[in-house]
Amino acid sequence: MNIAHLDPPAMTAEEFFDFTASRPAGEKWELIEGEPVLSPSANDVHQRIIANLVGVLRSLRLDHSANWIAIPGIGVEISPSTIPIPDVLVRPAALLDDWKCDDMIVAFEILSPSSADRDLRWKRKAYARLASLEHYVVAAQDAFKIIVYDRQTGFAERCIEGKTAHLELPALGIVLPFAEIYRDTGLDRK
Repeated sequence: MNIAHLDPPAMTAEEFFDFTASRPAGEKWELIEGEPVLSPSANDVHQRIIANLVGVLRSLRLDHSANWIAIPGIGVEISPSTIPIPDVLVRPAALLDDWKCDDMIVAFEILSPSSADRDLRWKRKAYARLASLEHYVVAAQDAFKIIVYDRQTGFAERCIEGKTAHLELPALGIVLPFAEIYRDTGLDRK
């Protein structure tokens, strides 16, 4: 007996944007190899780290009169059927006409138990396919710990730990102190 196996075709970017436009506000969807994937709601510490990153990156951008901008919630078109959304990304400062880009310089993900495998494996490989990406940064939310992958080293893993540590991003010409990234998260009081 033959059992029919229905494998729906991969969703395109245009179909994905139509789909997400019909979803309730506040849902975070990503298009992963043609499949729409709903990310769980982020907790308070996760959101504070995002806010800290955007704030410190904005301050450093202004201090250096840099021509890049850090923003959360923008999709990155890796292929016509793959549009992940990093927690924070850095891209050239030019305004976008859409909610996606293909010129990301740095991607930041805040590690969550539900997304750890995807962030450390799949997204690392997917983002590395983007020619403009120079640094992929994954921050723990339960420790002063950041894992960095740099194009210059073939995206080899580099782990940085410690309350007084800092993150160097040569492509942006800046250094991010962990104390700023993890401010007001509870970790800074330990």
